[in-house]
Parts: sequence; structure tokens; C-alpha cells
Amino acid sequence: MSLMDSMKNMMMKQVSKLVTNVVRKSDVEQLAKLFWTLSKFTKEPTKSGIVKLAKGAENHDPMLVNWAELFKKSSPKQVEKIINNLIINEFAIGEKVRQEKMHEHKVVLPKLAIISPTYACNLRCVGCYSALYGHKYQLSKDELFDTIRQFNDLGIYFFIITGGEPFVYPHLFEMLEEFDDSFFMIYTNSTLINEEKAKRLSELGNATLAISVEGFEEMTDWRRGKGVFKQIQNAWNLLTKYGVVYGASVTATSKNHDLIISDEFWDFLKDNGNAFSWVFQFMPVGKDATMDLVPSAEQRLERFRKLEELRLGGKFAFVADFWNHGFLTHGCLAAGSKYLHINAKGFAEPCVFQQFAVDNIRDKTVLEILKSPFFEAYKRTIPYSDNLFRPCPIIDNPKVFRSMVNKFNAIPQHPGSERTITDLAPELDKLAADWKVYADKLWIDEGYSEKWPSKRGVYNYETRMRRYENHEEKLALDKK
Repeated sequence: MSLMDSMKNMMMKQVSKLVTNVVRKSDVEQLAKLFWTLSKFTKEPTKSGIVKLAKGAENHDPMLVNWAELFKKSSPKQVEKIINNLIINEFAIGEKVRQEKMHEHKVVLPKLAIISPTYACNLRCVGCYSALYGHKYQLSKDELFDTIRQFNDLGIYFFIITGGEPFVYPHLFEMLEEFDDSFFMIYTNSTLINEEKAKRLSELGNATLAISVEGFEEMTDWRRGKGVFKQIQNAWNLLTKYGVVYGASVTATSKNHDLIISDEFWDFLKDNGNAFSWVFQFMPVGKDATMDLVPSAEQRLERFRKLEELRLGGKFAFVADFWNHGFLTHGCLAAGSKYLHINAKGFAEPCVFQQFAVDNIRDKTVLEILKSPFFEAYKRTIPYSDNLFRPCPIIDNPKVFRSMVNKFNAIPQHPGSERTITDLAPELDKLAADWKVYADKLWIDEGYSEKWPSKRGVYNYETRMRRYENHEEKLALDKK
């Protein structure tokens, strides 16, 4: 029996009744009991996180109350899989396994993996780096399954599936069925969601959808195509009918900025059943990379204010701004520090937006890639700035990005990807300098530097061991 299976069996014997109660009652008190029980089986850095959740549930934290309310609307299988796969397998047990494997292989392991099994898509969205190739590039079923198993063996049970459009990929539901002890967040345009797919997602329970929406009808259809907004609304209705949890994936551009900082937009998402939201700043990457849609530094600051208000307010199960909330993730997540991206060609990119790669899953194992000089250089350097409001190597520290790509002769993954380190370099340097003025004021003047101290090298095994050997609890405190 594997380490994961042994730990899972022991823990599930203790918490199975509590899981049943949460599924049946879906109240915040049951969540508190579940978290307190789980905390007894975990150690740092996971333990402090679960204790924080337990205390939050006891004190009726708005976000956790929102979780409980969300569970009442969800199918029983969906609630069961969120608890068993995401909270227990990935967060509680998975972290223990990752710690064991970290010492065994002398490498800090990520918490999740992003996989694009295909670049094929049924839409042609403005500014998208994907959908250039038709069905030319995709992972075979065996390649996808083998890759997920390798991650599972390392204690990683949470996957983000993107593309292309994942629902174009022919083996998507086979993947969900095969890996029923993992949890998947699927980024989708939702236009292929029909009654049959919504029902199947409800029955499987181990996936949630992040649906791309740019605003209201005019803005969404401008970027994604005429009639797409109405198809999104149809998908929302079907997913609600079958109790499938879904949220919004919002691309913040200079064009939709005023809309996405308005209360009207967020009320609309809430009223239409969106449980969570990820906000991604438009990035100048891909074939026709342009700075025209990139938000200004002033707009980025305004967006942070609104998203921080939403994050702390508990209106949604969670809300995060992928760049502005870098202080919550100790800076950049890339290159296996917290995640990596396996693209449809099989190449391992540091992240979805850093479209350069050195290694391919067809030539190396996942573990070999995670230990590669390219990825380890990132992990030794993160955070690239002591100011965690400047986490990104592309738009906040572009000299770091250019240095990484050039030092390791990383291969551009799309036509035009190289423009981020050539043609667009002067404009990215200016954007970074403009943002630094606002970021430094936030970091220093508003006290974030004291609450979220920056520690370089925690994602490199040797550095981490020198600093935290036999004292992993200090790591949890440092990263709070």
C-alpha cells in the first residue's frame, strides 16, 4: 500500500462521519468540526492553514459561511468530492506526501499542475495566444493519464485544465472518471456545455468550472464572439440546475476596467450563481502580442482596491487577482514553486503566460523537469522583488524574465512569443517602472511588508533546509 493510500485510509476512518454530515447538513458548524479533526492529522505548513479555517468557521467568517451556503446548492457528489479530493486528498494528506517526497528527492514540490491537453478551440478571442493550430497539437490520452499519475505519485491531486477549449478534447470526461480521487478546475468558454455534460459533471463531482466572461454582453461578445454571452448564461442555468459549482474567469483589460471595478458587475456575477472569481490581467503574449489592452499602473491599483474589498468581504467563496495578490502566495507561483504548465505540445512552461520551455514530458519525467536547472533557477530567485506586489517576471520584473530565457536558451512556444523579450521589452520595462511607484507605496506605507514578509529561496530545497531544517512550522509563520 502506498504512503498516500495508507494515510488516506487512516484519516478517512476518522472523518468519514463528519464528511457525511457536511454533505447532508451543509452548515458552517459541521465545517468547523471537520477542519478541527483534520488539523489533528496534519503538520506544518498545512496544519496552521487548517486551524485557521477551523477558527474561521467557528467565528462564522463570511467566506466560510459562503462555502456552507454554496454546499446547500450543490449536488451531494460535488460536495463530497470537494471535501474528499480537494480538502482531504490535496490539502491535508497531499501536503504530507509532498513533504516526504520533497526530502526523498531533494526538491520542493508544487501544490498543483496546470495542463493544456489541447490547443484546439471553437472560438477566436481577441488577444488569445491559443486557437492558432486547430487540432495540430494535443496530448494523447496515454500521455495525459501518465502525466497525472506522475503528479499523483508526488502527492499532487489538484489540477487546472485549460487550453484551447478543454471541452473540445475528446478524453476530458475519461480523465475525470479515471482520476476520481483528484480535483479539477476547468477553464472554459462554456459554449459547449449542454444538458448531458452538466448532468455528467454533477454525477462525477470532481470538477468545477471557471467560465470566461469579460463583463456584460457587449464586452464579452466583443472579445469572444457574437452570441457568446447568451451561451454563457445558458451554461450558468444548466450548471445551477444540476448543482455544479462554477465561477468566473475575468480578463482585466484597459477596455473593460471601469466595468470590472463596478459593484454592478460583481452583483451580476453573484446573482447568477458564480461561487468564485479569478481575475487575470491581460498579458501581451502570443502571435499578435500588443500592449494596447494591458491595464495601466493606475488601473491596476484601482483593480487591487476593488478585488481586495471583495476578497475580504466574503461575497464569494473566494476572489483573487492573479497578480495583485502576490503577497498571499509569496510571490510568483511559476516553475514548480507552486505550479507549472504542461502545454499541448508536451513542453513544461514556468507558467501559462511565460511561453518558453526547455523540457518536454515526452523526453523527461515530471520529477526530472521539476529538478531541472531551468526551474531550479526560478525557485532560487522567487520572489524576484522584496515587494510582493511585484511578483511577475513578465510585467513586474522583465529583466529577470529575459535573463532566465536567455541563460537557458528556452524555446518560444508560439509564433511571436519571443516578442516579450525583444520588441516589447522597452514597453514592459516602462510598465514595470510605472507600477513600482504604486506598489512601493502599498508595500511600505500600508503595512503589507510587515504582515507578509518576503523570504527568498523557500522553493529551493537546499536553501529551505538551511533555513527551516527541523522547523517547518517557522515556514508556515513566515508565509502567513
